[in-house]
Amino acid sequence: MKLPLSWIREYVDVTEDIQTLCKKMVDIGLEIEEVVYLGEKVNNIVVCQIVDVMQHPNAERLLCCKVDIGGEIIPIVTNDHRVQVGNKVPVALHGATTANGISIKKGKMRGEESFGMFCGPEELGITADYYPGADVDGVLILQDDAVVGSDIRKVVGIDDYVLDVCVTSNRQDCNSVLGLAREVAVALGKTCKEPDVSYSECDAYTRDLVKAEVHDFDVCPSYFMQGVVDVKIEKSPIWMTSRLAKVGLHGINNLVDITNYVLYEIGQPMHAFDQNDISDNTIIVRRALPDEKIIPLDGKEYTLTTEDLVIADKTRAVGLAGIMGGANSGIKDTTTTVLFESATFARGNIRRTSRRLGLRSDSSARFEKGIESATNLLGLNRALHLVEQLGAGKIAKGAYCLGKMPENKTIVFEQSRIKKLLGITIAKNRIVSILESLNIKTAVENGVVTCIVPPYRDDISRDCDIIEELIRVYGYDNITGTLMEKSRITSGGKTEKHTYCDKIRSILTGLKYNECIFYPFGGSALFEKASIKPIDESKYIRVMNPIGEELSLMARSLAPNMLQCVGLNLSRKNNNLRLFEVGKAYLAEELPLTKLPTEKQRVSICATEVSFESFRDDVLQVVYAFTNSGVSLVRAESDCLHPGICANILIDGENCGVFGKLHPQVANNFDIQVDCYYAELCVDKLLAHKRGAIKFNAISKFPSVTRDFAFVCDEDVAVQNILDEFLCLPLVESATLFDVYRGEQLGQNKKSIAISVVFTDATKTLQDKEIEKQSGKALRSIQEKYGIVLR
Repeated sequence: MKLPLSWIREYVDVTEDIQTLCKKMVDIGLEIEEVVYLGEKVNNIVVCQIVDVMQHPNAERLLCCKVDIGGEIIPIVTNDHRVQVGNKVPVALHGATTANGISIKKGKMRGEESFGMFCGPEELGITADYYPGADVDGVLILQDDAVVGSDIRKVVGIDDYVLDVCVTSNRQDCNSVLGLAREVAVALGKTCKEPDVSYSECDAYTRDLVKAEVHDFDVCPSYFMQGVVDVKIEKSPIWMTSRLAKVGLHGINNLVDITNYVLYEIGQPMHAFDQNDISDNTIIVRRALPDEKIIPLDGKEYTLTTEDLVIADKTRAVGLAGIMGGANSGIKDTTTTVLFESATFARGNIRRTSRRLGLRSDSSARFEKGIESATNLLGLNRALHLVEQLGAGKIAKGAYCLGKMPENKTIVFEQSRIKKLLGITIAKNRIVSILESLNIKTAVENGVVTCIVPPYRDDISRDCDIIEELIRVYGYDNITGTLMEKSRITSGGKTEKHTYCDKIRSILTGLKYNECIFYPFGGSALFEKASIKPIDESKYIRVMNPIGEELSLMARSLAPNMLQCVGLNLSRKNNNLRLFEVGKAYLAEELPLTKLPTEKQRVSICATEVSFESFRDDVLQVVYAFTNSGVSLVRAESDCLHPGICANILIDGENCGVFGKLHPQVANNFDIQVDCYYAELCVDKLLAHKRGAIKFNAISKFPSVTRDFAFVCDEDVAVQNILDEFLCLPLVESATLFDVYRGEQLGQNKKSIAISVVFTDATKTLQDKEIEKQSGKALRSIQEKYGIVLR
């Protein structure tokens, strides 16, 4: 909302500077987006009076003038032959700047001195809306009352500020100069004058000029109309057109300008109908007929539906309600009788029609935000006052007042509610003074606050709204920090799960992995790519209002988004990837959902161009953050991993995760052409097995003994099974694989594996016979179970 400071001063005695005014407006909740000084680019231009005019001796197209700038006579050379002795004109002196960016310096023109330049409307940045005669192409001839030597900005009306105020959607009353003037008065602690709405009526009657009907009060709750006779179509006075120009409107004629003036001053959109164009002198507010046509003032034809609201006469639509009048009933130079309309239309109806037709106006913008019936009558009366003030016609007696009439609202609440909501106590007399300044009549008796809210404050309907108005004026800075009732100060902190998730992040980033964050949903096409089996879409939770089909299902695994990310990075030559995500899988007990789904906290880890062993060690680092006892690896099968190169991670027999090499088919689906390993761990299960306090075991004083064993076995024999036979022995500290060999001499589908076993005893030095006894026990078990012997 553009707000000229000069217009505000019509209602509030603003003596403060612009910075103080803006600060106080912001303090009570208004947002000032921009402050523009209209005369910012115009400097050192004053009013002068021409005292002598002579022909330039060296140029027939130039004149040499002498001008009085207020106690000093200076020479000016000009090419405008309209100037005469006695004329008062703007002159830009040495060092001046003009609105169109010209800098003025004194000098000589064809041998004659010129101490400046006469200015026209272009140099001052004005039009005929600002000053009479400013529509000429040349020097601006000022009126006789211009004071010689005075600043031209004051003379032509650009010594003014325009504030661009952002008005929130709930404060439709502030979409007007009057509404913002009320706020300025509150901010400055001053009084806001009410607009003059007085006028006298002639002998004519509105009901003799027109018959008004409303057929659909659900979309037109209130409708007012009054006639004006003996209309004189003339140019509006400068004081009106200059104000309209400052808010971005161009003056047209007195009657049209009055409706625009009331729109910005009162916030009430109005329309003026030429009574001669109204068939059967009847105005009907109704819904449009199917495929009804109308040509509004923009000159385009529109086809309407039965959802659109129109103003019609007996034969046709003569206006789009709340949006734009019809070209067939607008004001013309021959208009003699005018019907002023002021109404409230349903904001939703106006918004839908405006958007469907692609037709917007200042009126529709305000109706979309809401107009109260109290503003209808005020706007109509203000327009009639201006008609009389400008001598534009005679006001007919009586007005049509159809529909809902404005009413005050009464809100009663306990005074203790103020402290309960704000946490502070405000004195009784301060409560009354603040709310009275907002035109809310208030009484506080026996701890009860009674407020009578004016009808133009549609945003106030409950006690909390009153308290909000109270604190924004009292000052948010006066609110002190207090605890809620029965609350206490806590140290805060994270849950155990969040703490361990942070620990996982720390471990993996320490291993040079980068964290990824993905959407927790995807599409069936993506999930199909991450599995070697067809997915059962009925097991997935479907998003009710998805952005698209590719984001319509909640993820049951973290693999699809991770593998899609790997494929994308590899396609862009980002190799040697180390990625992880701490996310959630969404599992439903039954579908359709009858309760919230189970959200499983999981960790996905992915790496390319690494060995199985190194990736396994990275994954186990995460597992060991929770526990290092009871951990075992068992060959597994997975929908996305290689059947022979993947394993489940068991802790005390419970499956807590899986890792392995990506299945070739899945890798091909994501265009992953390098070795890629993937792991997915369930954080909730890891937490269930987390270790207690860490116990320290002293390092043995006695030396350990290492024995290497080599076996030839079938390809399908899992190495972990052989290692487990040694690890279960009481004297074995560790057992690790250090070599795998395959060759023709071993035979088809055979492999040779070499493992290293470390034996130790914390109480004594081991003897060979003890080691042989232990290893012999393991070798016999291996032979019995798997038919494997030493190589």
